[in-house]
This record gives sequence, C-alpha cells and structure tokens, in this order.
Amino acid sequence: MSVLRADAHEWQIRSASVLVLPRLQRFSITLKRRQRAKINVILALCQQSKKTVNTRFTVFLRSLRS
Repeated sequence: MSVLRADAHEWQIRSASVLVLPRLQRFSITLKRRQRAKINVILALCQQSKKTVNTRFTVFLRSLRS
C-alpha cells in the first residue's frame, strides 16, 4: 500500500465518527417523533375512554332518577 493510500485510509477512519454523528442525530429525532406520536395516541385513547365512561355513568344516574 502506498503512503498516499495509507493516509487516505487513515483519514477515512478518523472522519467516520464525524459522518456517523448526523445519522445518529436523525435517528434520535425520528425515534423521539415516534415516541411522541405513540404518547399522543395513548392520550387520545385515554380521553376517549374517559368520555365513554362519563357518558355511561351519566346515563346510569339518569336511569336511577326515572
């Protein structure tokens, strides 16, 4: 291997971590978006079930008054 090729190879190894960092950041951002989306879905389901329970309870109370 020539000195020039060895230097180029060494540069690639040293710069590899710099090239990987943006990929990791993008992956992290994507992961955070997915987590937020999952949390929003869970919250929406909880709110929906809470409304259903409240509605059923209200109907039950009205039936007792009749």
